[in-house]
Amino acid sequence: MRKLIEGIDASPGIVVGKVFLYKETELVINKNKVTDTDNEEKRLLDGRDASREQLFEIRKMTAKKLGEDKATIFDGHITLLEDEDLFEEVVELIEDEQISAEYALTQGIEVYCDMLSNLDDPYLRERVADLKDIAKRWLYNITGTPIIDLGHLPADTVIVANDLTPSDTAQIDLKNVVAFVTQIGGKTAHSSIMARSLELPAVVGTKTILNDAKDGETIIVDALTGKVIINPTNDEIVEAVKAKEKFNVEKEELRELKDKTATSKDGVTVGAWANIGGPSDVEGVLRNGADGIGLYRTEFLFMNSDKFPTEDQQFQAYKEVAERMNGLPVTIRTMDIGGDKALSYMDLPEEENPFLGWRALRVCLDRPEILKTQFRALLRASGFGYVKIMLPMIISLDEVRRSKALLEECKAELKNEGINFDENIQLGIMVETPSVAFRAKYFAEEVDFFSIGTNDLTQYTLAVDRGNEKIADLYDSFNPGVLAAIKLSIEGAHAGGISISMCGEFAGDELATPILFGMGLDAFSMSAISVLGIKRNIIHLDKKECEALVERVMAMSTAEEIKAEIRKFNETL
Repeated sequence: MRKLIEGIDASPGIVVGKVFLYKETELVINKNKVTDTDNEEKRLLDGRDASREQLFEIRKMTAKKLGEDKATIFDGHITLLEDEDLFEEVVELIEDEQISAEYALTQGIEVYCDMLSNLDDPYLRERVADLKDIAKRWLYNITGTPIIDLGHLPADTVIVANDLTPSDTAQIDLKNVVAFVTQIGGKTAHSSIMARSLELPAVVGTKTILNDAKDGETIIVDALTGKVIINPTNDEIVEAVKAKEKFNVEKEELRELKDKTATSKDGVTVGAWANIGGPSDVEGVLRNGADGIGLYRTEFLFMNSDKFPTEDQQFQAYKEVAERMNGLPVTIRTMDIGGDKALSYMDLPEEENPFLGWRALRVCLDRPEILKTQFRALLRASGFGYVKIMLPMIISLDEVRRSKALLEECKAELKNEGINFDENIQLGIMVETPSVAFRAKYFAEEVDFFSIGTNDLTQYTLAVDRGNEKIADLYDSFNPGVLAAIKLSIEGAHAGGISISMCGEFAGDELATPILFGMGLDAFSMSAISVLGIKRNIIHLDKKECEALVERVMAMSTAEEIKAEIRKFNETL
């Protein structure tokens, strides 16, 4: 029977394939009393050793496919697996209660997961999913239960699962797997991020897919609209194949824009830049024709480590990107930790409102040694390419001035040490808070450039927690209030004589291109796979027509009215 299911388009593409239901193999847990506890402890240890070897192999595979920075997530998995406190607790359960290794492990893991789930630290809460993933593999190896191999599936397979862990996604054979669909998850889930890196079509958050699909059924995955059709009609298959061909043709046509600039019909050129999380992402930046990096998120360097990365470690990561970009701008944001991102080795306080709390530059100014180490690494890297420094979560000119003073200290130190760096390195700030947007002109007089972070600017302007599913429908960057804040920021930057880009998700939203261009945005920075689409949009626009569109939409009352007006405008192009 035909079924239409709607989810979230996490990674673009459209395919027709066959369902492979990826469900956990049923584990048989022996709950009977045991007499040979030594044997059970050996089974526990052997299971852990086998799991470790498998994770090392998956890590190696991920580094080869996606790069070292993506592979480091498995270092955290291996660390959790080797937690001696957990191991000893499970051994005690085996000995005290005379139970099997697998039964003791399930009990020990349950206690640990409950403990982590009740912590206020969001980073540690997120480790629950990792711990469950590791425990499942460990249990399979203890009991001898086969682990499903996603690296050897038939051609045209669409994986359908409740969710895919990083280790699942890393194993996918891209020759035969054409897409995946999950029951849970969003655009920022690990699986979605990795799908975009792999350029593998994906629809997530379908809620019911496991109940609706059966192994071997024909499935259409439209990851352009977020729609999934199980057992489609012949006409729907024909239409999907045509849509896929059209998408592939458009993709190839977009490739022709790789070496072109984003210049409008009336000759206005803007930057088409990309966002990255580490050196391995540079390949995608260059492949998609980005003419700069508008955001290098350095927090991943900190999060994928068990201690603060040293100056030399940071320098090597920044230098590699600067060199590979060969003179194109590389905008590197200082550590943005806090809010929904934490460090296991840093004593961040428990806060009721972490997004409004001790995060990003606030942490760095209170702990200047962190910022100075990063500044020194960034300055050193500036001797190998066009590096720009960007500060996150600014609310006051005092924060800017204190940061500039620390940067000057670092410059003086490096000069005394005879180390080469760009003495005119640009220092800019993120526009993420209303306090900066409202007084953008005055901030512009103190810095070299702005970049609008729409993810946070939207949530702070609307007082909507972007991670709260219950109010997700209220989070909308097309809201007139958010657009007013963006427009104020652009006007303030230009009044202060500096350039302004946007590096939030909104920059890659093709519907938003004409109004952002009409407002005067100087550069768009987004996921690498969105760069060519934004270039195409700009090439078809006229600045004066877009300015007139901005006037019309800024007089409107709702986000829906604004989106309708932009769609109407786009249809005339």
